[in-house]
Amino acid sequence: MKTLLNATKLSIYGLSFAFVLTSCGGGQQASTEAQDENLPKDSLVKMVTKYPLPTAFEVTNLLNKAGAGFILSISNSTNNVDKYFTEKSKAINLGIYGADLAYASTYQMKQETMNYLKVSKKLIDELQISTEFNATFAERVEKNIDNQDSLIQVISDSFFKTYEFLTNNGKDNLSLLVMSGSWTEGLYITTQIEKTSKNNQDIVKIIVNQNGSLVKLIELLDKNKANADVAEMLVKLQTISEAYKGVQGDKVDAKAIANLSSVVEKIRNEMVK
Repeated sequence: MKTLLNATKLSIYGLSFAFVLTSCGGGQQASTEAQDENLPKDSLVKMVTKYPLPTAFEVTNLLNKAGAGFILSISNSTNNVDKYFTEKSKAINLGIYGADLAYASTYQMKQETMNYLKVSKKLIDELQISTEFNATFAERVEKNIDNQDSLIQVISDSFFKTYEFLTNNGKDNLSLLVMSGSWTEGLYITTQIEKTSKNNQDIVKIIVNQNGSLVKLIELLDKNKANADVAEMLVKLQTISEAYKGVQGDKVDAKAIANLSSVVEKIRNEMVK
């Protein structure tokens, strides 16, 4: 069992790291790899294991740089938090709210950041994720609300500790659901923003590049599909993967993007209802 947990950790760490590389482009990838070779082992491990929010932060930061505006209505309503009664729905929506938290904090939307902090903390507590860091999570966020870099660090560390707790306590299935919720919400936000943009190729590129992390995530879910909840999530993400087949190459057909957007919206809305 311990060996399986370690293998799962390494796979997830690799997924998070791979996403950052595919999002940033080939030239930067080579540069990053060269830098990694010179990093102390503990620093490298720290960099690639900040799960799962760096994926969401990477997406929302790219959207910000692409000139996309903040649209509050895209995010999962904080009023929905009381609808999540099962461990499965709480874990999935912890990931979704985590992505929404990343979205709000990247755009320095202070009130929205605090709102998504509150519901994220509620789900963390209800899932009984007891870590010393999470005990002071809200206080740390409030203290760093005006410092974006520090705020991102605090949120990232908290969600890594959350993932670590779930894995170390034999709840690999929940950690995978958190990751899947976070990834899906990141893509959902991106595709919804693309609808309102005027042929913004930077945003289309962000959508295209997220397929790389989807492939890795599906591989990881497939290895753990003996769990019924993971198997159900696997089917959902495989459906998105099928829609991605029309979204490839430098020139992406608008109809293919629209189809992918529709598929993602349907699956994401099933997750938050």
